[in-house]
Amino acid sequence: MRLGTSGMLAASLIACLPAAARPADDPLGASAEGLIAAGRQLSPALRAASLKTAAVAAKAEGADALDDPTITDSYTYYKDPGVFSAHTVTFSQAFPLWGKRDLRRDAAFADTDAARGQEQAVGDELDEKIKVAYAQYYLISHDLAVNREIGDLARRLRGAAAARYGQGGGDQTAVIQAHSEETSIKIEAVRLEGDKNAARARLNALVGRPGDAPLAEPLKLRPIPAAAPDVAALLDRARAANPTLSSSNAAVAAAKTRSTLADKAWYPDVVVGAGPLIQTNNRPVGFAATVGINIPISWGREASGQHEAAALVGAAEQKYEATVQEIEGALGEAVAALRAAHQTEVLLRNQAMPQAEAGYRTVLADYGQGKGTLTTAIEAEHQMHEVDLRVLQAQLDQQIQLAAIERLIGGDL
Repeated sequence: MRLGTSGMLAASLIACLPAAARPADDPLGASAEGLIAAGRQLSPALRAASLKTAAVAAKAEGADALDDPTITDSYTYYKDPGVFSAHTVTFSQAFPLWGKRDLRRDAAFADTDAARGQEQAVGDELDEKIKVAYAQYYLISHDLAVNREIGDLARRLRGAAAARYGQGGGDQTAVIQAHSEETSIKIEAVRLEGDKNAARARLNALVGRPGDAPLAEPLKLRPIPAAAPDVAALLDRARAANPTLSSSNAAVAAAKTRSTLADKAWYPDVVVGAGPLIQTNNRPVGFAATVGINIPISWGREASGQHEAAALVGAAEQKYEATVQEIEGALGEAVAALRAAHQTEVLLRNQAMPQAEAGYRTVLADYGQGKGTLTTAIEAEHQMHEVDLRVLQAQLDQQIQLAAIERLIGGDL
């Protein structure tokens, strides 16, 4: 991918236009923001994550519900004819005590918060992929425009070689070499068209559209901050807004709540029952009532539940700390890479590019006056556009690192 001076100047002017000068509704593909919005609406992966959150939330709604009641029919038979046998029909209901139902509800709601965090993490990862794919789409599109400029230069070289040969100051080999250079540029254009189609298909797939669906020409890259952000400040933002951390924090809360619930497994619950007493001698129907409690006995179930819950709390806390450390390391890497790519672009623009352009103009002028060889002119052209290619790569590197930072902090920088 290459970008000439005129192409870069046009891109810079577009990026600097005030908001009022831009179209109110950019066609899909013209900006990363429009593609991100489309992805949020159409992405199957995001819809799947949303449905999973809905399932967890639906389950949480009944987390504190009572168990189903039980109906029993007991028959008492006496051989003594003076004592009448009877049916006792009892409806019984267990009632958890000591706040167990509230703890179940709190743990389930914490699970819902964790699911929401995971859903947001899926959305942020999708945003990052779209931002990177859009940057590639933009740079390939501009590379194609510059390829046409290179073709014009190659035709000028061919014309100069033919003129010089016609005047007896050159040889036919230079003319053939100029034709070969022009053919190489055409081949490069075919490759770039293929890359652009692949980038379009990748973007369409990310936003849930058919791969061959049309996309508008990209207008602008996302702005890069003028100064490299501070890692400590970014980490503070990540602690507050990173969805993976939010999900992990909710998992810690759920584990602690279930640990408290496991401790209360030693506390008995009550079962209350009542129902009619139906005698077999057709006497009036009586009434029976029962009250029972379960007896927690140290047979190992309650203790193992406590140990499991305590281990899960520790695991959730360690996972949270590991995630924080991972995010901190990733932020440090991304910021360092962003700073290096920005400095590289500045050096290329301010030093390497002017030098390469000046050298190319000099060699081309000399060749037009019958000085030097065509090989030297072609090498100068390649050197100039190699700088263009490195500028584009530096821009892409910055866009990749910016997208990674924004995913890690849970929002735009």
